Amino acid sequence: MCFFKGARRLNPPRPRSVPFWDLSTVLEAMKGAPFKPLQSADLKHLSLKNALLLALASVKRVGDLQALSVSTSCLEFWPNDSRVVLKPKQGYVPKVLSTPFRAQVISLVALPSPDDERDSNLLCPVRALRFYLERSASLRQSEQLFVCFGGCAKELVVTKQRLSHWIVDAIPLAYESKGLHCPLGVRAHSMRGNEDVAY
Repeated sequence: MCFFKGARRLNPPRPRSVPFWDLSTVLEAMKGAPFKPLQSADLKHLSLKNALLLALASVKRVGDLQALSVSTSCLEFWPNDSRVVLKPKQGYVPKVLSTPFRAQVISLVALPSPDDERDSNLLCPVRALRFYLERSASLRQSEQLFVCFGGCAKELVVTKQRLSHWIVDAIPLAYESKGLHCPLGVRAHSMRGNEDVAY
């Protein structure tokens, strides 16, 4: 037994670099119901879609996303919603400072222009964020970007744990909407394994 423990310490298991779930399947599902139309989709599905798209497009940790603010100094839409720039609340310190993800400014370009109804526009994180801000405005009691959409936590700020659940929950919901079974082992951290996705 001691031998195996020692061997495990010398050669610890490596985390999977490839997610169990299929990104193209999830993104395709995000183009359809119940995640669209953005104007009338349930706030739950709109919230989960935004959390997932923002996680994929920014390649940020959940803590970084949870710290994002809607204050005028932290959130700026460019003319015609061609781009959005997001920053965390003042005083936020990221979990890891010495990584490629240490820059706290998130700048996302629209895909394509907001008035274009082509398929790619249905996955535009800028357009989805604009609708989310409008739809969640009545619930927001603070400057935090993400707010709870229902239950006893309605109107409260979203914790890191809850935001992580949102991102994870979006994936099986996407599979479900396509009539597919979701693979086991989905984790919020696997979003950052898809950093080669271009937005």
